[in-house]
Amino acid sequence: MNIVTDVILPLALAFIMFVLGLGLTGADFLRVVKQPRDFFVGSFSQIILLPIIAFLLIKIWPVAPELAIGVMIIAAAPGGVTSNLLTSFAKGDV
Repeated sequence: MNIVTDVILPLALAFIMFVLGLGLTGADFLRVVKQPRDFFVGSFSQIILLPIIAFLLIKIWPVAPELAIGVMIIAAAPGGVTSNLLTSFAKGDV
């Protein structure tokens, strides 16, 4: 059991998400309800479009099967904690 990957990393990621969530207001959630287009465009791009583009790139430029699987796994995984953290650091709209 590696203490860093089993305990420290999950706790750090949970803390980061909690801190970013503290910056949200009711208006942020209301904006998603009033203007759902942005939410759906972002979700569609992340969940549908990104894996399709990754698949097409793998077909255009042949790579080792191990690398192709890795690219598809990364493309199919949602943005996660890191993208939110970097957006926050860049003064973006989390």
